[in-house]
Amino acid sequence: MKTANLFTFAICAYKDSPYLEDAILSAKRQSIPVEILIATSTPSDYIAGLAAKHQIEYIVNPHRGNIATDWEFALAQVKTPYAAILHQDDIYFENYAEKVMEKMLKHPDTLITFTDYGDLLSDGKIHSKRGYLIIKRMLLWAFYLKKHHRCRWGKRSALVLGNAISCPTVSYNLQALKSVKYDQSYSVNLDWAKWLELADLPGAFAFVPEVLMAHRIDDSMETAAAIADNRRYNEDRRIFEKIWGKTIAGFLMFFYKNACKANQV
Repeated sequence: MKTANLFTFAICAYKDSPYLEDAILSAKRQSIPVEILIATSTPSDYIAGLAAKHQIEYIVNPHRGNIATDWEFALAQVKTPYAAILHQDDIYFENYAEKVMEKMLKHPDTLITFTDYGDLLSDGKIHSKRGYLIIKRMLLWAFYLKKHHRCRWGKRSALVLGNAISCPTVSYNLQALKSVKYDQSYSVNLDWAKWLELADLPGAFAFVPEVLMAHRIDDSMETAAAIADNRRYNEDRRIFEKIWGKTIAGFLMFFYKNACKANQV
C-alpha cells in the first residue's frame, strides 16, 4: 500500500508536557511513512528543543486562543490529504496510521476514521476494559455490525446517547473537509459537537475496531479539570438537550454523569 506523504500527525503542544517526547516517538515509530509537525501557541525552548532533536517541523501560532483555535491551527498547517491531531499526552501504536489509511483509501468519501483505544493510567499500563470504555463500545453497536456508515442515522448512532467517538483516535480526510472549524463555545465537547455536525454532511464515518492508541488519564489533564468544575456536565447536558430536548436530556444526564467519574484516576 503506497501511503508515503499522505498522512500527518499534527502534534498540539501546550506548555512543557513531560509526556511530549513519548508522543513524538509513537508518531515516529509508525509502520508506514508519515509526516509529523508540532504546532503550539505556548512556545518554549523545551518544545523547540524536542522538535529540533527529532527533526520535526515546529510552528508557532502567534494568536493564543483556546483549544478550538489550537486544533484548527494545527490542522491548517497540514499539507497531506489525511491527518490526526496528536494530543501531546497520548501515544499511538505503530500500526495506527496504516490501519486508518487502509480505511481512508478503500472508501474515498470517508470524512473521519476512528479506532478503539485504551487508557494509559499512572501505573504505566494500558487499560482497555474499563467500565466506561465497554459502555462506549456498546454505543458503537452499529459500527460493529458495519464498519462504514454513510447514512445520517448510522453516523449519529454513535453520538445520540453519548460521545462514543474518542477525539484522539480520529483521523480527518482533509480533501473532503477542506477547512476544519470547531464550535468555540465548547471547551470540552467541541469534538462531540463537531461529529454531530459532520454526521449531517454527505460522506462516511469509518471505524477500526482495534485498540490502536492509548489516551493518558491524569489529574493534570484538561478533561479531569473540566469534570471537577462541572464544565463537562454542563456541556454534556447542552448537547443532549440539542439532540433530545430538555426533558429526555435530564433523564439521560441522571445516568450519564456517573460515567464522567471513570475519567478520573
